[in-house]
Amino acid sequence: MSRDRPRRNRRIGEKLVLAAIGIATGIGFIATFTLGYAVWRLDQVQRFEVHDVLTAPAQEPITASDLINLRPVNAENEGQNSGDTEVTIIVPPTIGEPLVDAEPDAENYLLVGSDSVEGIPLDDAIMSGRTALAANHLADTIMVLRLRKDGTAAVVSIPRDLLVPIASTDSVAKINSAYNLDSSPQTRAARLIETVENHLDIGLQHFVEVDLDGFRRLVDAVGGVSICFNRPTRDRTVEDSGDPTQGGTGFTVGKGWTHLNGDTALAFVRSRRLLTQQQDGAWVRLGVWNDLERNSRQQKFIFEALDQALGGATSSPRTVRRLLDIVATDLRTSNTLSVFDDGLELARRFKDLNVDSDLERFALQLVDVTVNDQAGLELIENEHNQRVIDVFRGIGWDDVVEERVEIAVKGPTSLPLASRLRGAHFKATHQISDAHTTNRIRYGVGGEKAAVLVAARLDETIEMLPDPSLSGNQIRLELSHEPPSLISGYRAVAPPTAIAVNTDQKSPPPPRTLGICG
Repeated sequence: MSRDRPRRNRRIGEKLVLAAIGIATGIGFIATFTLGYAVWRLDQVQRFEVHDVLTAPAQEPITASDLINLRPVNAENEGQNSGDTEVTIIVPPTIGEPLVDAEPDAENYLLVGSDSVEGIPLDDAIMSGRTALAANHLADTIMVLRLRKDGTAAVVSIPRDLLVPIASTDSVAKINSAYNLDSSPQTRAARLIETVENHLDIGLQHFVEVDLDGFRRLVDAVGGVSICFNRPTRDRTVEDSGDPTQGGTGFTVGKGWTHLNGDTALAFVRSRRLLTQQQDGAWVRLGVWNDLERNSRQQKFIFEALDQALGGATSSPRTVRRLLDIVATDLRTSNTLSVFDDGLELARRFKDLNVDSDLERFALQLVDVTVNDQAGLELIENEHNQRVIDVFRGIGWDDVVEERVEIAVKGPTSLPLASRLRGAHFKATHQISDAHTTNRIRYGVGGEKAAVLVAARLDETIEMLPDPSLSGNQIRLELSHEPPSLISGYRAVAPPTAIAVNTDQKSPPPPRTLGICG
């Protein structure tokens, strides 16, 4: 009996080993099959040859914060302050020049939601009131998304009613029409890319487009999206407007959390005339009935959907397969993207993105205009819009760069130096006056970084003095009989003692969609 026991134990052990090998082989087969299926489906994604109209990533400009944190290359010991040694820093390529042999700090993606209804049955809810527009390919949703290497992101919506010069034409029209002028999908994408780049003066590195049916199927594939509403909300109906041609999308929900499937989600983001019910039962319009309110709502929904969906989607093989099928048939990208490698990287980054703390949501300020009897929207020329656009050019909302610094140059030779400062993109003015005893910079509350940036462009160490008569980025540069010269690079500069050395970028609070919880 005792001689049989070891033999029985060996048989049990062998069975366990064989079972483990079988399980591992099965898992490997499934993984190989899944990977192969993914590669096959993603290889079917339509990719547009538009790299010739897209722009290479550009070097981000030097800011005052960069100079404060700069450590001289010839510092002799670890404890030496960066301002103790003067070092000339070579000026990097301007923001309009492409990177050369370097990994970009950030890239811009043009995201487009097309209102194409090709292949959708006439009795489908999407086709309500759209029979005559079945052949249209207007860009119903346009967003620019900036993904940074540090894991943060920024997004801005471009209203489809924005009146702009359409690229390669002599016409001014709504920007969404740039996606409807050509029969070739590739040419449509190229024209829209050029139109956005030219009008906003930003570079785009990638293009991604999905149509209405693709959006609906994506929402259904991830199991829907939950949204909270402060009040009962619905889209305007024919009864509300009194015009049979002015109905709505049919969207209607009650107060509180509502789980939206593909159809209701599509009706929600497409609505341009939402109404909310007040305590007295009356229905009033939500926000302004134009693209601005809708843009904010679309931003909120899309990133809320990403936040809810990515975590659960990747854990379900069935969901992954459905997503792959939708991507293969309803998604179109530029040829600058590797659909498989870049797609996996984007999925990982969005999964790790905290939409509340890591995503900056911006809104452009616009005004209603009429051009050539065509009503639309126009960008207001103000500091807010310039700062929004700057974010997508690599300049943070609170960054201190030359264009944001106002310098009043005072002294007997103020004119030539002010002229050179303007050539370096500072906002410089001059005032002829008696010579000061020394060259010096005066700055006000919040102007420490501006003072550092000005000092870094001068060829000599210069005294920086606080002045309560100044504020923000207002600087006064006082000149002696021997004024400093402007250099082409930057020197490491010791900041004023009052400066708060904090390079964290702060952005304005993101716009909230009225009527939505949170």
